[in-house]
Amino acid sequence: MSTHEHLTTGHLPPPPKPAEWTAAARQRRRPVVSLVAHDPTVPSFRLRMAALRPLLEAGGLDVRTVTLGRGREWFRVLRQAGAWRASDVLVFQQVKLLAGERAFVGRLCGSWVLDVDDAIMFRRERKPGDGPSTASWRQRRFRSMVGRCRVVVAGSRSLAGLIGGAAGRLAVLPTPVDLSSYPVAPLPDRSCVRLVWIGLASNLRYLEALAPVLMQLRVDGVRFEVRVISDRLPNLRGVPCTLVPWSEAVERKALADCDVGLAPLPDDAWTRGKAGFRCIQYAASGLPAVASPVGAQREVVRDGDTGAWATTTESWREALHRICGDVGLRRQMGAAARAAASCYALSIFGQSYLELLRPLAGFTG
Repeated sequence: MSTHEHLTTGHLPPPPKPAEWTAAARQRRRPVVSLVAHDPTVPSFRLRMAALRPLLEAGGLDVRTVTLGRGREWFRVLRQAGAWRASDVLVFQQVKLLAGERAFVGRLCGSWVLDVDDAIMFRRERKPGDGPSTASWRQRRFRSMVGRCRVVVAGSRSLAGLIGGAAGRLAVLPTPVDLSSYPVAPLPDRSCVRLVWIGLASNLRYLEALAPVLMQLRVDGVRFEVRVISDRLPNLRGVPCTLVPWSEAVERKALADCDVGLAPLPDDAWTRGKAGFRCIQYAASGLPAVASPVGAQREVVRDGDTGAWATTTESWREALHRICGDVGLRRQMGAAARAAASCYALSIFGQSYLELLRPLAGFTG
């Protein structure tokens, strides 16, 4: 061996062990956060996780989306083994894994967050009048998933109350809105007031339950129409309704072209866990809302300030009479609602989530 070769090799450290190399590599790269969903196109993922992604990336994290799918439960986690192994943190959005799945994924990535904005420990009713399913096996599976996670993020205080002590660390982060993209409703003094409801067609049953109230308003001589921002019209015979086909491009302008938001809900185990995003959108648009004080809607709509609570047919009728008949009241409540919407700003949501995830990912930047 030449002198040069001896000096060079003599001063080199021993080759790193595989575990040491992995740790060093992790320090050099951006921490990887994987957002895991059954279907990334559903509203809960789009509004919470997809909106969050650019904010996390700006904060120094490498964010990826993992589509789990439904059915063939063991296969769904096996085929994503590479994604689990490559991740520093897994954020499961509305996902409950089986016991064996939890064990398998946990060996590959141990730092988990569960994000929920619905009462997924129950199952919503399949048809009106059935009531939600509160089967004990579904609740046990949810509690087991919660217990495996470092942090659980709930979409409302009401939902956090349903989760309770099952979570070691529980954070409340309501579904956000980008206020800069929501035009404020001008609320002109119209002769025909525009009531509005926005949501999935599967939830139109909640609006249809208002049919007796709306029919009585017409008998009382209140001039109004209902703008429905959805996929189809509800069954509200005798009530003037206009369909505004939903798209992300038109929903905000359509809301700003209305006067009063409607948010009826029954009071049951499923609805108490809903995130109240419909009312958050009304507030972001500067609309007063008449809402059932159920779950998060009780948190978003402040009775007598940003809108009104209604629980009975008569209270719904009285609230709509009062707000439809007083443009000054609508403007006062709408301004208060828009101001209150600032606490749901996307920037606040993103910063709060970033502060949760960076320590879990071992972020040192």
